[in-house]
Amino acid sequence: MIIDFRVQPPFKSFLDIYFYRARPAVVDPVKVNAFSIGRRVSASYVERSVDLFVEEMDEAGIDLSVIMGQHAGPKWGSVSNDDIGELIRRYPDRFAGFAGIDPQEDGATDEILRSIDELGCLGIAILPGWSDPPLRDDDKKVYPLYETASALGIPVMITISHMIGPDMSYSMPEHIQRVALDFPELTIIVGHACWPWTTQACALGMRCQNVYLMPEFYMHMPDMPGARDYVDAANGYLAHRMLYSSCYPTRRLGQALEDFRRLPITPESQESLLWRNGARLLGLEQR
Repeated sequence: MIIDFRVQPPFKSFLDIYFYRARPAVVDPVKVNAFSIGRRVSASYVERSVDLFVEEMDEAGIDLSVIMGQHAGPKWGSVSNDDIGELIRRYPDRFAGFAGIDPQEDGATDEILRSIDELGCLGIAILPGWSDPPLRDDDKKVYPLYETASALGIPVMITISHMIGPDMSYSMPEHIQRVALDFPELTIIVGHACWPWTTQACALGMRCQNVYLMPEFYMHMPDMPGARDYVDAANGYLAHRMLYSSCYPTRRLGQALEDFRRLPITPESQESLLWRNGARLLGLEQR
């Protein structure tokens, strides 16, 4: 079994977010986007087809994909949580959903309840650094979301890296650590795993046992600086608290999985990252 723990499929409002917007090609090697180097574009991305996306899941051997919602400032775009609910209903055995929530939107906590009760989402996804104006993850304006998620017993995905927020100080693991210590019963999934603060992120996971790291392409893209820290942690004390994701459409489903499998991670730990840890978080073992 393989669980891809973060995708944003080509469907309805997803097509309006930053990752699907047309951008001019950059050929200057000095200015090229690092994520475009070696990237193989998928047919589902080109055709904007969710049906092709599901076919690509089959080709890659991915059993379940977790759709990550996104509510952010206008520069980055937002996704309707109703679209996530529609995909879950259309492909009940292939998708799980995390609702996108913006802490600065009116009715944010009510939207959490609606997404869980009515849409069938299993968690929430937040991007405080992409809120407008940007917030750090431990800003008190975000705390009502943590309180609600903790009370409901659902996980929170927080995406935090050098790309999220006005500068790299927003991606420092200390912000997540404060939240994790203030809400010890809350399961926190750290998307992008605080890159480039890789050693500090692993220390965060060592200190706070309610924190899961999901490094994504910062771990499995070839020649990524700092990736070895994540690999060492996956082979050691974080084997049961790390998750695999392609981060589609940033990386093609099959290409991301191929790159991940080339990492020097033990077969036991690969199995944990590819499905066991995700199945436990999503409650699939009980289901």
